[in-house]
Amino acid sequence: MKVNNEINELGIGESRHPEWKYASNASFQFTTTILQTTIGVFLFYYYEVILGLSAWYVFFALTLWTIYDALNDPLLGYLMDRNTRLTRKYGRRFPWILIGIIPWSLAIYLIFSAPDIDASKNPWPVFWWLLISLIIFDTFGTLVQVNIQVLRPDLFRKEIERRKLSKYYMPIDMIAIALGMLIPPLFLGTGEGRNAFAFMGAMIAFIAIISAILFLPGAREDKVVIDRYFTGEYESMNFFSGMKEVIKQKSFITYFIMLTCFLTATNLMMANAVYLTTFVLKASPDIVTYIFGIFLLGALISIPFWLKALDKMNNNKKLVTIGGFAITVAMIPLTFFFTIIDLLIMMFILGFCLGSLWAFIYTIIQANVVDDYAARTKRNQKAILIGTSLFFGRLAATLDELLIAIVHGLTGFVAGKENYSELSSAVADIELVLWGIRLLSGIIPAIIMLIGTIIFWKYYPLTQDVVLKNKEELLKFGF
Repeated sequence: MKVNNEINELGIGESRHPEWKYASNASFQFTTTILQTTIGVFLFYYYEVILGLSAWYVFFALTLWTIYDALNDPLLGYLMDRNTRLTRKYGRRFPWILIGIIPWSLAIYLIFSAPDIDASKNPWPVFWWLLISLIIFDTFGTLVQVNIQVLRPDLFRKEIERRKLSKYYMPIDMIAIALGMLIPPLFLGTGEGRNAFAFMGAMIAFIAIISAILFLPGAREDKVVIDRYFTGEYESMNFFSGMKEVIKQKSFITYFIMLTCFLTATNLMMANAVYLTTFVLKASPDIVTYIFGIFLLGALISIPFWLKALDKMNNNKKLVTIGGFAITVAMIPLTFFFTIIDLLIMMFILGFCLGSLWAFIYTIIQANVVDDYAARTKRNQKAILIGTSLFFGRLAATLDELLIAIVHGLTGFVAGKENYSELSSAVADIELVLWGIRLLSGIIPAIIMLIGTIIFWKYYPLTQDVVLKNKEELLKFGF
């Protein structure tokens, strides 16, 4: 019996989980992605263009948010990485997820319901509203995201399980991204200005809460996982020791650089799409719905291709590297399109290439990095690593806003102008402003993506042999 259990843990036997467990767990992507995508695409535009808050004020708020996040995510991860009186009955992760999910979803409404103040004349009330609402959003989001991302490697220990999770994860994530890009503009069409954005925030919060109902059953630890929390004798690391181990881990550092570059490049491209539509195409912001629709169609069509490629290669690092270079090449032409037809074709190709990293970077690469941390430290304290990883996700968002603020400042973009005619009459050189928007859509994200891919290709240490060895170590330690 012990031999059979060991074989099963290493990934040779069948999974103990029913299919619904994979689907329910993967449906978390619907909740998190629709929230994060709405913020990523519309936050900067809402505060700069609709409310008139200078890009530098937005960047400053996000910088302070990132500093808070640098402490909040790893510290909460460390504090939650221990057993409580609820652990034996409900698990270590599930209670925290349950506490955080509703407030996290509701906080999106706060972000898009700023007070009715002209931020171009009186910026500080709007600035503080942005900062405080982001901190609320982040705090409850950390309770959910840290625990689900630690739970997945524990719940789906084997490579075959993680690849099966990817088959559910990727289409659900794509659908959520699609809805996060396509639905908000539809809500914006119900009104004008700040009221339309407040309505959008309320509806996105409602959708996120409903989707969480589908996700929660898949977030429950089973007896096998709970038993691991009570096995393995080791002295717990303190917070600073845990952080030191994270920083020393080569697999995490290379993963974090790749993830930060990937998130910065893709978020920058998506956040700039509304500017591209409004000021370069001189169209209604609603047109971004069609652009994102074609983009996500390419990603959805790519799912079978990338999954088949992974099965054939059986090499996670190689496939992610190929995907990273493909994304880099696909981003470059976005700076030079002439018509909306050109842009739609380019977005379809980019979506197809992006499918590679969307499919595997969290479900497989991150899970293997978490295993590497536990095997190397010989301690079942993984949440601090995930908390640190979430911080770097926030760092990517801040880098996006910094790049937008720099380019808008250098090219003379004027905040508070809602269409091309208003902007062209307010700036000294409209062509320079438009080229700045074009560069933020293609060339700049491509350079960022190229840097991350080269570093990952050269230095990521987790070959398939190392991945299997780490699983053997975790089995030996009992976690």
